Amino acid sequence: MTEKILFVDDEPLVLQGFERLLRRTFRIETTVSAKEALTKMGQTGPYAVVVCDMRMPEMDGARLLSKIRIEFPDVVRIMLTGNSDQETAVRAVNEGHIFRFLTKPCDEELLSKTLDAALIQSRLVCYKENLLEKARGGRKLPPETRQYAAFQAIAEKVHELLSHDATVDLPTDSGVYFGKTIWEDSDFVVQRITEVKAVAHPKSGLNQIPPIGLQVRIEYSGSAGEVISNTR
Repeated sequence: MTEKILFVDDEPLVLQGFERLLRRTFRIETTVSAKEALTKMGQTGPYAVVVCDMRMPEMDGARLLSKIRIEFPDVVRIMLTGNSDQETAVRAVNEGHIFRFLTKPCDEELLSKTLDAALIQSRLVCYKENLLEKARGGRKLPPETRQYAAFQAIAEKVHELLSHDATVDLPTDSGVYFGKTIWEDSDFVVQRITEVKAVAHPKSGLNQIPPIGLQVRIEYSGSAGEVISNTR
């Protein structure tokens, strides 16, 4: 529970309610205005996730998340509002490029699951950035780094799909991999090589994205992976 989540709402009682519900599971901090949120993010960050109310004085949630997207692009953004009209949702998505849109009152289980998903997304964003650095500089991921820890989120999914003993690796610059694609998210395609081994292929490095459930052969030259077969 090391990653911080910032809740922004102009109603202190609402923030107190979030703290009571979530403090045992997540590392929660709160603030009552958009201006304070930006100051807090600059002074006491980093924050992995920001959960923001839509209707606030001075600066509403859509505008705040839009500013956060520019100033803190790696932060995962969630909109939480009592106003569920379509116009609000569209504006929030377009201006803030939010990860999720939730309405108040929000079910505790749904909110917890959304925060779990947002933290995984945050870890993958960090990991993706590390991949780009690795591709440029040829560096490995030492076990003690935060980015290495972020990669464990993918490993957890592999454990769920295959077995607890299964391992997941990154592709090597000259690797050749054959197996069924079993899972994907916005950044990775995971391929089962054996019953206890998988490879997570960054989508940004593939010449095409193979559909889930197909047997594929992927060959690498440097950081580029070529899908040369995709049969059922």
